[in-house]
Amino acid sequence: MENKNNTNFNNEIIDDTNKINEEDKIKENQDIIQDAEFNRFINHINLEKEQKKQERKKKTKKIKKVCYKFLTTASCFALLGVGIGAGAVISKNIIVKYEKDNFKFNVSDTQASVESVSLNSNNISAVFEDVGDSVVNISTLVTDNRSIFGNSFGGTGSGSGIIYKIEGDTVYIITNNHVIENSSAIAVSVTGKEQVPAKLVGADPSSDLAVLSVSQKAMQQAGIENVTVAKFADSDAVKVGEFVFPIGNALGRGKTITQGIISAQNKQINIDGKSLTVLQTDAAINPGNSGGALINSNGEVVGINTAKLSSSAVEGIGYAIPTNIVLKVADDIIQNGSVQVPYFGIQGQTITDEIKMIFNLKVDGVLVIDVEEGSSAYNAGVVSTDIITSFNGKEVKILEDLSNALKETKVNDKVKVGIIRNGYQEMTIDVTLAPANNFMY
Repeated sequence: MENKNNTNFNNEIIDDTNKINEEDKIKENQDIIQDAEFNRFINHINLEKEQKKQERKKKTKKIKKVCYKFLTTASCFALLGVGIGAGAVISKNIIVKYEKDNFKFNVSDTQASVESVSLNSNNISAVFEDVGDSVVNISTLVTDNRSIFGNSFGGTGSGSGIIYKIEGDTVYIITNNHVIENSSAIAVSVTGKEQVPAKLVGADPSSDLAVLSVSQKAMQQAGIENVTVAKFADSDAVKVGEFVFPIGNALGRGKTITQGIISAQNKQINIDGKSLTVLQTDAAINPGNSGGALINSNGEVVGINTAKLSSSAVEGIGYAIPTNIVLKVADDIIQNGSVQVPYFGIQGQTITDEIKMIFNLKVDGVLVIDVEEGSSAYNAGVVSTDIITSFNGKEVKILEDLSNALKETKVNDKVKVGIIRNGYQEMTIDVTLAPANNFMY
C-alpha cells in the first residue's frame, strides 16, 4: 500500500513537471513569434529602402545618359528639373496612400500680418543641430485582416515624433494619432540607421494625438547613447510673423528642416469631422512630417505638425497643434492611458428670438432640453426647461459658449452654473464634473 502511494505521488510530480515544461515552451514559442514578426517588419523596411535606393540610381543613370545626348548645358538642366519634379510627385502620392495625410478640410480664411525679423542660415543650422535628435522617424506596419495562402495584406507607413520625457528606462514620444492608427508594429529611429521597437501608450483620435514608449536601454543598444528630450515653449506666447521651422521625416526619407512663419493663431479647422485648434504656417509641411516638431528660433517646440491644405489653388498653408494642447493631452495619456474629458450631460438649445417670442422670455442663454440620468448635471439638480446663463464664471449666451467653457475645465472640477428656472427664478448650482468615459457605454 505504501509503494502504491509513493508511485501516485511520483506520478503527480512528473505531471506537474511536464506542465511547467509545457508552459515554458509555450512562452518561448510566443517570444520567438514576436521576435520573428518584428524582424520581418524591419527586414521589410530595409528591403523597401534598398529598392528605393536602386530606383534612384537607375533614374540618375538614365538622366545622365540623356543629358550626354544634348550639347548644351541648359538642355540638361531643364531635363533634370522635369525628372526630379516628377519623381517627387510620385513618391509623395505613394507615401500619402500609406500615411493617410490626404485629409479633407473645412477652413475659414483669415488675413495675417507679418513682423519684420531677421534670421540667417547660421541660426537655422544651429537650431537643427540643437534639436534635431529630439525628433524621431517613425515607421509603421499596417496589416489587413484579409490574407491569401496565409500571407496578410498590408503596407508600411512613415511619420515623425518628438521625444517628450524620460521616466526611468521609459522614453515617451508624442506623435499624431493618424501616423500610428491601425498599426500592427511600430519602430522609431533617431539617425535613420537603427530601428527600435515602440509601444503605443495611448491615443486620442479627437485631438489627433498619440503617445509611444521605447526602452532607453534598447535605444542605447541600437547605438543612441544620449537621448535628447525636446524643449517646449508656451504656444500662447507665439506671435504672428515669428519664424518657425518644421522638422520631420519628410516623404519617409529621413529628417529635413524647412523654414516659414506663423501665419495665424487659434485657427479652427475641421479634419475628417474632427474640430482642431491649430497654428497656421506657410512653412513646407510634407507627408512624413506629421507628428514632427514645429520649432521657434530658440529651438523650442511650439507645435506638432499635423496637416497641410492641399489644392491647386492653395499654396503655403500648413497646420500644427499648439504645444499647450499637446502637453495636456500627452500627460493625460501617460497618467491614465486615455484622455480624461469632463462631461456635463445635457442636451441644450440656444435661446433664439423665436424661442423668446414663443415662451415670452427676455434672457439669453442655453435652454436645457434633456438631462442624462446619472450625469454631472443630473446629480447636481439641473432639470429640463432650466436656462443656463453662466458656467464656471463664463457668461453663456449661446450653446458654443457653454461648450467652450466646458473645454477649459478638468475632470473632478467643481464649477458653479448660473441658471434661471421657471422663466424667472435665478439660482446657482454647484456641479462636480465626472469623466466622459463613465458615459461612453
